[in-house]
Amino acid sequence: MAEGVLSDYIVPSDEILSSDGTINPSGLLDEVSLYNLYDDRDSPEKDAERILEITYPTNTLSTITKNTAETLRSDSDFNEGGQIIGGGYGSGKSHIELVIYHLFNSPELGQQWLDQQEISVELPTNTRTAALQMFNLDSDYNRLSEAVGDYLGIDQWGDGTSLPTVHEIRDTLEGRPTLVLIDEFERWFGMADRVEYQDDNLAFLQNLLEAAGRDDTQLSVFVSLLYENDDVQAITQRTNPFTHDLSSRRDEKIDFILHRLVGDVTDPEGVSSLAKEYTDVYRQNDQIQLEDYQDMEDRIERYYPFHPLLLDLLMEKYSEQRISSDARGLLRFLTEILRDNFEETDLILTGNVDVFGYTDRFQYIDNELVGKYINDYHRLQRADGEFDDLIEELLNIVLLHSLGRGGDEGANKRQMLMGIIRKGINAHRIVQTFTEDVYGHAWHIHRINGEYAFDTEENPAARIEKKAEDIHKHDAIHRVESLIREDLFDGKNNVSILDPVNTDRDVPDNKALKIVVSLGAKRNYDEDFEELTTGQEREFNNTLVLVTPAKRSGVDTNTGIIELGRKVVAGEQLKRDEGVLPEGFDEIHDQNYQNLRDRVRDKYGTVHTSTDRGLFPQDLPTGGNTDFYTATLSVVEPDTSQLRSEVKNAVKNAGASGIQYEHLRNDFYRNTSYTTLTSEEELENAIDSLCRDGVIQVGNYFEKRVGSLGSDTNLVHEQYIAEDDDDDEEETTITIDTTGTDSDDSETEAKGETASQTGDDDSTSAGSSTFACPQCGEELEGTSCECGFEFDSSDIQDGTISVEGATTDELLRKFGLDKPDRPSVRPHPVMGTLDADNKPDLIDRLERDIGIEWEIHEAEITVKGTLSTNDLEEYGISADALDNQVTLDETFEFTPDEPLSRQSFLSLVWDLSVPEKATLSVSLQVDKNE
Repeated sequence: MAEGVLSDYIVPSDEILSSDGTINPSGLLDEVSLYNLYDDRDSPEKDAERILEITYPTNTLSTITKNTAETLRSDSDFNEGGQIIGGGYGSGKSHIELVIYHLFNSPELGQQWLDQQEISVELPTNTRTAALQMFNLDSDYNRLSEAVGDYLGIDQWGDGTSLPTVHEIRDTLEGRPTLVLIDEFERWFGMADRVEYQDDNLAFLQNLLEAAGRDDTQLSVFVSLLYENDDVQAITQRTNPFTHDLSSRRDEKIDFILHRLVGDVTDPEGVSSLAKEYTDVYRQNDQIQLEDYQDMEDRIERYYPFHPLLLDLLMEKYSEQRISSDARGLLRFLTEILRDNFEETDLILTGNVDVFGYTDRFQYIDNELVGKYINDYHRLQRADGEFDDLIEELLNIVLLHSLGRGGDEGANKRQMLMGIIRKGINAHRIVQTFTEDVYGHAWHIHRINGEYAFDTEENPAARIEKKAEDIHKHDAIHRVESLIREDLFDGKNNVSILDPVNTDRDVPDNKALKIVVSLGAKRNYDEDFEELTTGQEREFNNTLVLVTPAKRSGVDTNTGIIELGRKVVAGEQLKRDEGVLPEGFDEIHDQNYQNLRDRVRDKYGTVHTSTDRGLFPQDLPTGGNTDFYTATLSVVEPDTSQLRSEVKNAVKNAGASGIQYEHLRNDFYRNTSYTTLTSEEELENAIDSLCRDGVIQVGNYFEKRVGSLGSDTNLVHEQYIAEDDDDDEEETTITIDTTGTDSDDSETEAKGETASQTGDDDSTSAGSSTFACPQCGEELEGTSCECGFEFDSSDIQDGTISVEGATTDELLRKFGLDKPDRPSVRPHPVMGTLDADNKPDLIDRLERDIGIEWEIHEAEITVKGTLSTNDLEEYGISADALDNQVTLDETFEFTPDEPLSRQSFLSLVWDLSVPEKATLSVSLQVDKNE
């Protein structure tokens, strides 16, 4: 916003300027009456100098003056002396007639004023004038001819014996220039006690206008019309007079108003600069999008100190009314608005109008609608009577656009923005304030075809809002809990809420997988898990997984979610308890539920599974309309290789006696160091796979598919299974001949000797020994034999192929095999995400949370912020207009070849360049060296 205020750019006109330098509307001559010209006492209307001083020379006034002067000149052949001035109440008809009266009745003063205004007109010096305000004549006339005759001093027209004809009118004027002004004729003509004279009065009016149209008669006749009587209109148009409709000349009215209010523009360059500043703000906002920005800039400069949209709006609302309307009523109101803002702002926008302070003015336009506005106005006030930022201005803008057309028209987004926005005010904040704090809270604001309008009927959204005020916070949170279980997790009965409100539901202690959902964020989830398991003395601790919010704020502390929860509960109660609801209620209620669902969904999520080193967090894939239950299972379900390895080691550690299936299964459900199972079938499949691969024996089966597993089925590792003599020929043991292929037949056979008989040197054994096929005994040249025997590195690594007297590495080197890939294992544990609003706070948290001996293997840093002018210069951009208009969202991923120490990582974060206004999040994978 500019530093100056209105008083730095303009001074008020003398008409409204009080002696102490303040603006005083009481000095304004906002209504004139022609009948005061004939008052015995002094009146402002009789002061020709004052009237001319406050008059702006509009095109209409200039045209009327020229036509009248030409008509009254004796040497002119111009014969268009009849003129009609039309317009609604307060449109300025009487003021124009008063100015014309003084110009021709005081020709010396009038000529001086015309010369000052550079209007090229020569006034006659001897004009006879008469101004008749028909409802306030000196006598109670029934005949128009009699009234006009008396005011002109012509006795012949008042004898009542006959109507003056056109020729008689000419003759009685005696060649003298004559001006007749007739105001409010229609209503006087239509009075009930004057009905019998209507024909005579219409006839005389016609004769008078016809006489004014003759080139031998120096007569100019003005008639002001409201266009309320068809007979009068028909007569006035019969002679085809000049017609000036003031209702359609809005620009002239605005020029007239500004002339009355602004004495002088003391800083025109400053006003021009302001106009450009505001227009630049509009250009930079894609929600405004004007068709012609230069035209808007020109209009702001021309209409100063009022924004053109405000003047157009008020002119429209006032011109549609019959009471205290148009230029007359608006003039005093704008004077008061100017007074209120003169030392407060640099340009008066729609939002600067104190609607509540002037409700008495707007009640003339729409009393019922203003009453609804007052109710909502008080409803949105704080306890101290004040408003949160922008709320009062938005209420006022919507009402001003709705006046007279409540429920049909209102303010659109552009009008709301332009009614408030100026340099330094964020457009997004205006829109957000309206959608979150005004719409739905003001009970009588409706959305209509993209606009927002006040209406006398209650908005269904407000009906819900009113009911929501009575809903307790816990009821709202409880509704969110049920939404999570029933909607997001598909109503599965093994889903529970961590620390639910309004219930004492415990998580069952059984072997089925149980998903526990936390509504809180940034908690110590390890402590939560410990409380759920050992804290409750549970048996099956490895059947629990935690699903938590991934965002910075929890579901149960988020104000927006709680308020939406209240609205959803309120809507459900209204549907249940009330039979008749406003039209559109269901649509709004359904939208509230969908908004709540989307807001809650957006908070999640992270899935935490147990390990021997604490909880291990993983991202929950929640894009689109993903079913949270299915998504959680996809994260939790064990890796096949990992599960096989755990089962194999458990069976091996049981020794030669093996372990019963029931005990193995229970160990998996109890011991949190094991993989968490989503179903028992996963464990059975792992056992079946190991059995088929000959790693373990199930019951009496070895290297065969498991048919079924009973609780007492015994599982034994392969190394404890005794070999049968009948199977000696089937052993897949490669033998080694340490004498080499050239030795004598009488020497000891290579098949029966081992590597240990030739010494311990692996390289020597490999280079001088012959490896024999276990099936046919022939020398092996590669990994396959002609008899059909073959093997690969996996067979050697798993022990399926063994070498009598040789190591695995020796055999792999002999046959040129690479070591097989081992099953993938989990990465280093992920340290919980750390969030901060600035870099120093983040460094402080990292210093406290990272152990001195920890090693950081992977790191991810997310920086979000709004770039100031200084920040933009770091990117090589120099543009003040973009200050705080550009957002940044960057993620840095670090995967060093060697792990970083605690101090190295802290130094890295210190050196990271971030905006002045930024939030940061850090996620780490660390080795705690425990």
